[in-house]
Amino acid sequence: MTARKLSISVTPEIEETIKAAAAEEGKPVSAWLAEAAVEKAHLAALQAAGRAAARELVAEYESLHGALPEQSRQRAREFLMEAGLLEHDTWPEAG
Repeated sequence: MTARKLSISVTPEIEETIKAAAAEEGKPVSAWLAEAAVEKAHLAALQAAGRAAARELVAEYESLHGALPEQSRQRAREFLMEAGLLEHDTWPEAG
């Protein structure tokens, strides 16, 4: 595998945190950062899939039963936010 070089800018505090974490795991900073980036990208993909599945489920329910009551929509929104699958203002409006 060919490695590509990237440049990032961080505050001194973040630099020290990164270096300490890499040292704790006995890894070079570049390897530690690459692993962290892959983990973050994987998590983002899982969250996106979860949001898509939630939207699909709501759409399917609404196609069969009509629009979700606002109270149910709010409970679902809160659950998804607590689960880390939804950020504020990304839930589709009733339609």
